[in-house]
Amino acid sequence: MAQTVLLAGATGMLGSRIAHHLLKQPDARVRLLVRDAGKSKAVLNPSSLDGAEIIVGDLADPASLDRATQGVDMILSAVQGGPDVIVDGQVALATAGRRNGVRRFLPSDYALDLFKATPGEHAAFDARREADKRIAALGLEQVNVLQGAFMDVFLPGRGAIDLDKGTIGFFGDGERPIEVTSVEDTARMIARVALDRGVPAGKFAFAGDHVSFRQAGEIVGRRLGRTLTPVSYGSVDDLRAAHAAADPQKKLMLAYLLYMTTGQTALGDLQSERYPDLKLESFAEFAAHAIPVPAHA
Repeated sequence: MAQTVLLAGATGMLGSRIAHHLLKQPDARVRLLVRDAGKSKAVLNPSSLDGAEIIVGDLADPASLDRATQGVDMILSAVQGGPDVIVDGQVALATAGRRNGVRRFLPSDYALDLFKATPGEHAAFDARREADKRIAALGLEQVNVLQGAFMDVFLPGRGAIDLDKGTIGFFGDGERPIEVTSVEDTARMIARVALDRGVPAGKFAFAGDHVSFRQAGEIVGRRLGRTLTPVSYGSVDDLRAAHAAADPQKKLMLAYLLYMTTGQTALGDLQSERYPDLKLESFAEFAAHAIPVPAHA
């Protein structure tokens, strides 16, 4: 049976790819909640919107949320922002959905296992947990999709790899494997999970690969035709101290690094192979198309 899916956040990096893959599903009627119809067409490409219903609205406008959620089976959120969006906005959307008979809600979690994070250490994880708690209290069936870190975290220029110095840096020994998934595979899996009535409420975790900082350095180095030297910036205790002393913006980044280093928020009960036709790419496969081959190679 076809289901009507309302996607919020369709103009974002992940949301735009989710929209693309939802529209490829034969059993989905796709509705996109956007603040600016013109911007959505510019971001998503008009040709890729064939079959989608565009609803102009805002998470802060209850009347528009009522219009958007009427006749909807499930809501899929890919919104990003501060607590006003992640908490207040998503809860308002879920509340409207509840009023209008929506069955299921997929909140914008999409990360390491944020439910294992220490309260107060990662503000974004705190906000997502608070939103999830409030949405659950409404009585909606909630599925929390978790895919680990995006593979982009290991690309040159994203922090860990310094091509000028020829290093990959980390705290600790850099040996612990980290769950990573490409943005594209994350979007593909979310689109499938959203329409799968057999997925129970609760966590749905998956990952394309398990890669340590050292392994990522070796894979990227081979792609670039050079050696990246592993460099430890200090112990886990040093990382904790840096996190405690950081300003709010840097604290978020260091908290994420802390969880990747310690494995505190590692994913469990992975369902990466739930859909046999959906093969998730490894980090080596991702690097092969995400990192250009040097001209001299």
